[in-house]
Amino acid sequence: MTQILQNDYNTDSFFHPDVNVNFQTSLDLPVTLKLSEEIKETDISFTVIKAVEDSGIVRFVTSKGRTYHGYSSLDMLKAVILSHTLSGSVSLRDMEENVRNDIRFRLIFKEGHTPSFMSFQRFLNENLKENVDVILAELNKYFLKEAGEFIDTDYETIDGTKEEADANKMSFVWRRASEKYYVKTYRKLDDLIKELIAYFNERNIVHHLSILRKYDLAYMMEIADFIRQYVNDNKVVFVYGKGSKKSLIQKMYESIRDLAISIWKYEIHFDILEDRNSFSKSDPDATFMHMKYDYYNHTNVFKPGYNVQFGNCSGFIWDIYISDDCNDLNTYIPLMEKHYTNYGSYPLKTPADAGYGSYDNYKFCKDHGIELYMKYSGYEKKREKISDKNRFKAIHFLKDENGFPVCPAGYSFRLEKERIEKRGIYERKMETLVNDHCEGCPLKSKCTKSKSNQRRINRCTELDEWQKEVDENLSSLEGRRLMEERAIYSEGFFGDKKSNWKYDRLRRIGESGVKMEIYLYAYGKNMRRFHEVYWKKKTLERESLSNLIEFARKHKPSKQ
Repeated sequence: MTQILQNDYNTDSFFHPDVNVNFQTSLDLPVTLKLSEEIKETDISFTVIKAVEDSGIVRFVTSKGRTYHGYSSLDMLKAVILSHTLSGSVSLRDMEENVRNDIRFRLIFKEGHTPSFMSFQRFLNENLKENVDVILAELNKYFLKEAGEFIDTDYETIDGTKEEADANKMSFVWRRASEKYYVKTYRKLDDLIKELIAYFNERNIVHHLSILRKYDLAYMMEIADFIRQYVNDNKVVFVYGKGSKKSLIQKMYESIRDLAISIWKYEIHFDILEDRNSFSKSDPDATFMHMKYDYYNHTNVFKPGYNVQFGNCSGFIWDIYISDDCNDLNTYIPLMEKHYTNYGSYPLKTPADAGYGSYDNYKFCKDHGIELYMKYSGYEKKREKISDKNRFKAIHFLKDENGFPVCPAGYSFRLEKERIEKRGIYERKMETLVNDHCEGCPLKSKCTKSKSNQRRINRCTELDEWQKEVDENLSSLEGRRLMEERAIYSEGFFGDKKSNWKYDRLRRIGESGVKMEIYLYAYGKNMRRFHEVYWKKKTLERESLSNLIEFARKHKPSKQ
């Protein structure tokens, strides 16, 4: 056989004369695999496929741009969710690699199809992006139906993080800087228009220029057209280059052009900013926020990012709210309204840290039957043991029989005035309390720095009552249990995401792209959690059935 093979080749051209090659015959055999035997029953891929099929979420995938000869929407949805379940956050290239090389994807593409990264890109942007939030809610309803005994939706632990955007941190635009330079540019343009009007008046040129009109883009184009018409009528030649002397009208024309471009640029900044204070040129939807860690100097620094809030129920991501607001206080109510929109009711308890405790949020909870389990600013300070360092803080003052605080010197405050605070979502009544015994008090230097010899305290009695209720709830056994679960499910979720799955920075730009990316990660996270509780339930059922069979076998009546 070896001789026959050697004779079939031109050895002079194919082999190096100084190298001895030993041939070995081979025979290619067809390979057939039974996926059900090669992949274990408990593999997560079966769970994902079953959940996607049974939940019916494919009905929320739009058919835009999809033709009869394209890949099935159901198969593409399974592949996308399975990829994010296996790898956390994956790129389009990673999805393509998974389909090509991971045998578990043959459970989805049984005909051997391998969609390219562009196929996934079109599916995500054209078909999936529009309803990513609805799909998450429908998946959660399916999880609740299949494993409701392991999911407690009466409480929802809340926490958020500032996700760093995929943008250059030096590409910032600040509102105050834009406003400052806009005013300066406007003044320069105003002076230049005055010079231009004087120029035309000296030459008795009829015009309609005025400094009373707003210098917007339309007016600037009108001025430019008038100057060009004047230049053409008078055959004025614009010159450029070294050694060329520009005419006065050319200098004014070019200066107006440059200033108009600057004015237009700042107006675009204001349109993008809306009610924000900053944005990034690389990602205009991102806002500059304080991040916890900086690679270069290990200090807090402004970086472009998004404030992402997560509502967590028994380890499942139940709600997501993406905001450009740097403050968590303003994200609680939109998150709860989103919960109501998706599930038709509000949770009974929402344990959260001090970043969410405010009058507006407490008032919202009271109006919608949510128990108060959110800490407030000063909660930890209030629990500290009273000492010489903190006994002058108002939160540690005792109260007299009328409910007014008593200072460390033993003097009660009195009500000075009342007012209605209208800032915020809800109006509230504020009281200003004053102490008239500060003059000559030996403790004044430690108690207050007021030059009027009177210490004043602002308070809202309704807020004080709610904070007292929070103290009682959190100190109870139920409150301690809920805060422990929040530490496990909410705070532990961020540690798992950033450390274990290496997902610590966004990879898409724009609010819609970021939203889709966050929700895709949530699909994978919830699928992993559902797989865990689903097989826990299946194991318990099988053990129960096995015990029942064993009991029946042992107590089987004997034949007479």
